[in-house]
Amino acid sequence: MRPFVAFDTATDHIALAVGDMDAPGVVVAAHDFPAHRAANTAVLPAVQHLLAGVGFEPDSLAAVAVGRGPGSFTGVRIGVAAAKGLAYGLGVPLAGFSTLDAVARMVDCDGYVGVVGDAMRGEVYPALFRVCAGVWERLSADRVAAPLEVAAEWALLGEHVNLTGCGLAKHRGAFESAMGTECTVVPDALWSPDGESLVGAAWASEGPGSLGTLVELDPEEAFETAHPGAILPIYTRLADAEEAERLRAGGADVLPRGGVAGPAGVRDR
Repeated sequence: MRPFVAFDTATDHIALAVGDMDAPGVVVAAHDFPAHRAANTAVLPAVQHLLAGVGFEPDSLAAVAVGRGPGSFTGVRIGVAAAKGLAYGLGVPLAGFSTLDAVARMVDCDGYVGVVGDAMRGEVYPALFRVCAGVWERLSADRVAAPLEVAAEWALLGEHVNLTGCGLAKHRGAFESAMGTECTVVPDALWSPDGESLVGAAWASEGPGSLGTLVELDPEEAFETAHPGAILPIYTRLADAEEAERLRAGGADVLPRGGVAGPAGVRDR
């Protein structure tokens, strides 16, 4: 057995799990709990406690996996920074996955699943999925948008959409108004990821340095392939301070070249 730990702090809910590099999809242990503005002090002790509960020490880990967002800017930064420190300190690879993909996996029924993440500023992080026989197919890229714009797009699908995500706490009415009987809001217990959905999202993630690409590599190759320094958060848009700087610079509609991930989760060089 080669255990790995996965965690996500991109919402007000911390989720974490222990999986096995030799058994894709298997969840050895999992835990999730609310942690409003407390992820920076709670996540690493929670990881250590979860590992101890199944008889592992941190130095027994073969890899670390982390939710890269999008979500709360602060929450995403905390999770990615904690994962980088843990993986680098242990000398193990760090794989990333989308927080929205993990949330989508909370809804295990065939059909469309619409994830509505809270982007603040009256906006949402939307992601649309088609679920069939236990396979989640992502149909849209990461972006930020107005709730009514997204609701109108999803209404045009002409098919029923199951809605989930913490953005529904603020914008449920906009979606139900625009989509009517074409949507169902799932119970709020399914709006944030849990440990099992993290493991599923981590294994399903694709691209260089993803968890699945590391399985057949020896430890040194895996560390170089998914080096902790290479992974970046998914912010999707500028932070408030960066937006202010953009406006002072004349309003150029660009993202900063350091600190924001591209589609594959690597630094824009």
